[in-house]
Amino acid sequence: MYVLEQFKVDDLSYPDSKFTFILESPYHQEVKKGYPAAGNSGINMSKILFELDEPLGKLVASQGYLIPKLSLLNCSRIPLQRSCYGALELKRDFINFLEIQNMNDAPIHILKDKIKGKLRTKLGLQAIDSFRSRLIENITHCTNPKLIICGVIAQCFFEEATNLDCKFRKPTEVNWEGHDFNVFYEYHPSPKSRKWSNRSKMVGLLKFMC
Repeated sequence: MYVLEQFKVDDLSYPDSKFTFILESPYHQEVKKGYPAAGNSGINMSKILFELDEPLGKLVASQGYLIPKLSLLNCSRIPLQRSCYGALELKRDFINFLEIQNMNDAPIHILKDKIKGKLRTKLGLQAIDSFRSRLIENITHCTNPKLIICGVIAQCFFEEATNLDCKFRKPTEVNWEGHDFNVFYEYHPSPKSRKWSNRSKMVGLLKFMC
């Protein structure tokens, strides 16, 4: 898997962050820029959350005054979309793992079961271990942070890593690994889904971030 290191994108994880956004994985722009939320999803997030036009990843990386202090963590630090790897020849087990992005069953409990099945494979468990350690590192250096988990895949990663099960678009107070924090499940911010297209439809998240 060492050949995949060139596609790895590190988190933007900062101590004393007020908010930590948990995203799924890097895409083309994230791989190019080297930080999460660097592309269209990041722009979508900035527009809805702060009414700004710069990608959220760029704003977070600059640590400027325009937004509150926050962190951005990808569950997987390498892309989960096969298109990101171009003509690179991938191993069969990794190709099978990437099918996690192609699951779209309507009943959410069935979809989650299928995604978690992938996360319980050898590659999936390695990804979970990496995410768990990075998540613990983040919350350890923050005081009562608010975590926003974006997208079903990210929510499955979170549940497998923590054994917690939070409610969609309803704030949940939890204690894990000796740390108290609040969790909010939200839709994936991709423009394709159009779930983050209007601030009036994001009242719950905006209230959670007050």
